[in-house]
Amino acid sequence: MINILIALLFIGIVIAALPIAIAILSIYGLYRLIRYIRKERYFNSPDFLAQKEQIIETVSAHNEVAQYAKEISTNNQFVSTDNTGEYAHLAKFENTSDHNYKRNRNVKTYDSDYIRPSSLQIVRKASEQPIKYLCKYFGISATEENLKQLESIGENLSRLENAIKNLQDRETRITEEFNPPEFIIEHYRDELMERLDVEVPNSDIDYTEYIFEYVSNGGNSSQRTTIEFNLETVEAASKYISSKIKYKKSAKAQRALMTNKLRRTIKERDNYTCQICGASTYEQDLLLLEIDHIIPVSKGGMSTPDNLQTLCWKCNRQKSDKM
Repeated sequence: MINILIALLFIGIVIAALPIAIAILSIYGLYRLIRYIRKERYFNSPDFLAQKEQIIETVSAHNEVAQYAKEISTNNQFVSTDNTGEYAHLAKFENTSDHNYKRNRNVKTYDSDYIRPSSLQIVRKASEQPIKYLCKYFGISATEENLKQLESIGENLSRLENAIKNLQDRETRITEEFNPPEFIIEHYRDELMERLDVEVPNSDIDYTEYIFEYVSNGGNSSQRTTIEFNLETVEAASKYISSKIKYKKSAKAQRALMTNKLRRTIKERDNYTCQICGASTYEQDLLLLEIDHIIPVSKGGMSTPDNLQTLCWKCNRQKSDKM
């Protein structure tokens, strides 16, 4: 009887609240309709179309950089020669404990190049000394070949991050110069960029993650240390293993020591000016600048200031295409 009364009371509350809910939904629907009509009127207004014509060159410059960013390699995975777990997929692991005994709440991962089954002590140590344990357990040994690979990854990440930051600055500039109504920025920014023919590439960089994973024998406990292989991690790993190489003065080792700090130093030295075409951030404040090896490392060049120069992205790409 009590359950029936509770059910009837609940139904009564729902019925009483229904008109209020309908009224709220109606008001919200009307608000969305009015906002949509305002948006369509704005995008089809003479003022909008006239402003769009005025920024064609700005949008074109943005889209050129956007296309360039798409061409930059996004592969930032270190290829190790360590074959631990290489054939794990050939075996089948089963827990044959009594079926009523709860097991495998957490299961160890053996078939991934980026997850290292570890003891609890190693997982904790990896969180304290991430670079040391990353290099030790994921096959980043102190060889010049590995330094070269790290440097290549670092160069790509630097160019990609730099290009994405440049695009974000350009999009902000376009928005500020266009100065659309606030509700357009708040609710229709993506559509604004589309209407202006602005190419907006995916700005998310898919950094590789290296994981130290501990799973207890019963599967009841699991802990992880995750190391994101971003530019800072790559440069730290390069510095760590280069300190362990005896022949630090070789071209391969020298190139691997390129850092963001050195890139900034070269740009400052060159007065933020392309050393081929003369374009400068003083004339084009959103100019995308990069650092280039005058004599390529493959031909004996090193990452020393006298062999580095600042180039705009166009000249750097043209030089790379010719080589």
